[in-house]
Amino acid sequence: MDNISLFKFSLDNPEEGQDKIYKKGNLFITEDPNKKNSLMQKNEKMIDLITTYENMANRFTGKQENDFINQIDLLLFDKNDRMNYTALSQFFMACDTNFNVLQKQKKEERKNNLRKLIKEYIKERHSVYKKHGYSNIVLQVVADNYSHKRHGSSGTNKIKSFLEDFGIMAADKNTNLYKDNFYLLTDKDGKKIFKQLLNERGIKLIWSKNKQGKMPDVFIQHNNNTYIIEHKHKKEAGGGQNSQNTEIVDFIKYTEKDISFITYMDGILFNDLASEDSKAKSKTTKNDIIRYLKKNKNNYFVNTKGFEKLLEEVVLKRPII
Repeated sequence: MDNISLFKFSLDNPEEGQDKIYKKGNLFITEDPNKKNSLMQKNEKMIDLITTYENMANRFTGKQENDFINQIDLLLFDKNDRMNYTALSQFFMACDTNFNVLQKQKKEERKNNLRKLIKEYIKERHSVYKKHGYSNIVLQVVADNYSHKRHGSSGTNKIKSFLEDFGIMAADKNTNLYKDNFYLLTDKDGKKIFKQLLNERGIKLIWSKNKQGKMPDVFIQHNNNTYIIEHKHKKEAGGGQNSQNTEIVDFIKYTEKDISFITYMDGILFNDLASEDSKAKSKTTKNDIIRYLKKNKNNYFVNTKGFEKLLEEVVLKRPII
């Protein structure tokens, strides 16, 4: 099956609406509200400190105020423990900053900024939240909202599962990197070997150099053929039209002798490429994919069903039944 046919096969077999591998159901609060975990305890202590700070603001000595700010700073930043999920931490974004920015600042600078932010928080949010009743539920709501950022290795684990189901196993210390069939993840454990393979085989990987050293996700060697995979999980459009289009099609624009560059895109945004109601951006992206696939015959652009077909008919070259 050639690369255009495989892309069209992917379009004809769209992504499912929900992929269980990306589900992140971590519970950050306890089922029993009377049994509080450390995050809940720290959040409640911080609310109490802010309430005291509000009530005592005009009667504090400088030393007392500094002590309160220091206690809140320690609760938030000493051992994070997901304290970025608190109502106060989320308010930082309404003040043109965020938890991560403050966390990276030197402590004295951060405490000075925190003093100003807490005063704004008391003025804009704290009294209202007290009237409605503070609840630890906010910790879980924010955690669920951030769950998409905790995908981490879910995509590569999905690829690993497919590869091993097809009998392609991970490289280990006994693998002959010049003769054996294997796959290699380019994560922190496999990055060094991956760079070694690129160097020894003269693979330039210009894509990586143009991405400030970003690594693709998976390297496959099978029957003396080399496949390099960039995985993209897309649930929604992001960024401007041109940047989004470039990000999706960029990997298959590159070509090197005897190398197949593969973009494996899952997530329901893939389905926009096949939809009759696709917006102009999706139609442009689809046309660009086809254009680059025609130009680079060894490259592939697939979704989940297409990736399975790719492994079966291109990598393993099993007969089509």
